[in-house]
Amino acid sequence: MLIENLTWPLAIAHRGARSTAPENSLEAVAAAIDAGSDLIEIDVQLAADGSLVLCHDTTLTRTHGVTRAVAGLTATAVKRWPIRSASQLGLTGWPDVPTVTLAEVFARFAGAPVAWLIEAKYPADPTDAQLDALGDAVVREVFRWGLAGSVIVQSFQRRPGLRAIAAGLPAGYIETAGGSDPYDLAAQGFDYYGIRKDAPAERIAAAADAGLRPLVYTVLRRSERDLALSQGAAAVVTDDPLYLSDRAPGPDLYQLGTWPHGHLPSPVNPVKGVLTGAALEMAPARMETGVPENYTAAVLGSASHGTPPASWTWDVQVALLAATSSTRSAQIQICMDSDVGYHDDDHTRIGAYNVLLRPNGTLDIYLADPDNGGGTAPRLATASGPAVPVGTSPVYVALGIEVTPTQITVRRRGTSSVATATHAKYRGGYVGVGVRSVRARFVPGPRT
Repeated sequence: MLIENLTWPLAIAHRGARSTAPENSLEAVAAAIDAGSDLIEIDVQLAADGSLVLCHDTTLTRTHGVTRAVAGLTATAVKRWPIRSASQLGLTGWPDVPTVTLAEVFARFAGAPVAWLIEAKYPADPTDAQLDALGDAVVREVFRWGLAGSVIVQSFQRRPGLRAIAAGLPAGYIETAGGSDPYDLAAQGFDYYGIRKDAPAERIAAAADAGLRPLVYTVLRRSERDLALSQGAAAVVTDDPLYLSDRAPGPDLYQLGTWPHGHLPSPVNPVKGVLTGAALEMAPARMETGVPENYTAAVLGSASHGTPPASWTWDVQVALLAATSSTRSAQIQICMDSDVGYHDDDHTRIGAYNVLLRPNGTLDIYLADPDNGGGTAPRLATASGPAVPVGTSPVYVALGIEVTPTQITVRRRGTSSVATATHAKYRGGYVGVGVRSVRARFVPGPRT
């Protein structure tokens, strides 16, 4: 994919698709391509032998569990240690994966229909000579693989980008709050400007006015994406391109079973999940009742990239693996108009219906509404049913959710348990799951 053929605005895959596979790996790049990404960001560092190794941090501590600086090792030495999946956004369902070089990425994906945003990383307190050597190494690798028309070079330092510009490659400069003069950057030949999503909005607009394409990072939710684009962003950089891109394959992310997508673990109540095939197993940070950490939730995706249909039906299978009492619950949120309620873990902003399945067999529909502080009162409908088996060997309960313009109906398949609520305030296409003092496993659609 040539840079000149990209269709803006974009959702740029961050470190590959790091919500789906361990970051800066061949697996993450493949996941980003599968998600329909046109532009993939990866981080490279200059190893002691002049090779470019994919790694975000200056040391291997976080990603590899080894307290060694990348710059002090050869590529062969770095590759002795795999990327630990357990360190990557809780992706415990992944095995450890190999550390790779930029040459290995290009060897596998040079013919893929994607463009590359290569971020040049550097050691602490780099010298000008180190930064120039880093930029030159990236340029050499790009030209060696014949990808000069498909690569943007960016860095938090200007010198690697200036080396790329001198070689005829497009380049970007990244900041946090956007303190640099964008007209000065444009005069130096930069075309792109990376800036954090929480930077002052006028800085994004100033970069666009100077003729730079602002790339806003790291955007995890569609509500954040829409805000950034309205402020003048040319693209958003995201851990989750499948969820964020309107060009993702398939119309229905929920039915695709894209469980990790849409809401990354929150800093307060992290999702402790294990993804195995199409099943997502979730538990709160703490199982005890009466503590805030006994609840967590995740947006799974959207029923549609556009306006959801007036009436629709979803099926989900739920298994309860552990519960602190017979009244704790696994939960499914439906009809959310936006994922804005998950911003900064502020669940009080969620507007949706909350379907609760309890071990004692009770099936409830509650209203989660910002007008009542985001709480789950009032209860709109309830139904009793057979007790739900709880144990480590999953016994799935099949729920059918039917939405019409005026009603929400939830059926427990194979029983007479049906809860129906006549309510029409929310009809958005977002779907989520949650757990309160239970460990639950969710599977989309009927099991076969």
